[in-house]
Amino acid sequence: MAIQLGYYKLYGRSRATYEAATTRAFAHGRTETCRSVSSESVAFCELFEAAGATSAEAKLAALQAAVRAHGAYAKMCGEGRGVDRHLLGLRLSLRPGEEKPEIFRDAAYAESSHWYLSTSQLSSEHFEGWGFSEVVPDGYGVAYTIRKDAVILHIAAMKNEFGLSSDHLAHYIKEAASEMRAVVLACKAKEAKL
Repeated sequence: MAIQLGYYKLYGRSRATYEAATTRAFAHGRTETCRSVSSESVAFCELFEAAGATSAEAKLAALQAAVRAHGAYAKMCGEGRGVDRHLLGLRLSLRPGEEKPEIFRDAAYAESSHWYLSTSQLSSEHFEGWGFSEVVPDGYGVAYTIRKDAVILHIAAMKNEFGLSSDHLAHYIKEAASEMRAVVLACKAKEAKL
């Protein structure tokens, strides 16, 4: 969620995000697209960035709801119940010259499959660094490693007419993670006093 909030801080909106989800439990399984943006993640970003006072408890509840929704969808993807590989199969089954079904010509489908954020994680105490590149010229690639006491990010973006800045996104992801941590700690401190 820190990546989602960091992007939201930089651009003021949530956009299509690809996260690799493994399907290795299946014969010849590789990956499915775990779409990280959900109604819950958007509500979380909006609440954290809302002007005015919002309680730490409300922010924590929004964060927890977004994490639960993401976890549930990631689990579905790992079980082969995601949508993108099925849609890919349908697209690849078209014969040369055959008209694309309406869903593949829909502007909402095109926008929801333009990966402004393309992310993947490899959590291990043993990897010092690795990368994951952007997949569209106006997008970022974010590789992240979760360790026992650290999160390591590698952010990639093309130098082109879109003027993206990996440094700016990194700044806002760090800011987002710090704010999320502060909310969790504030709520834990209140609980300890009860």
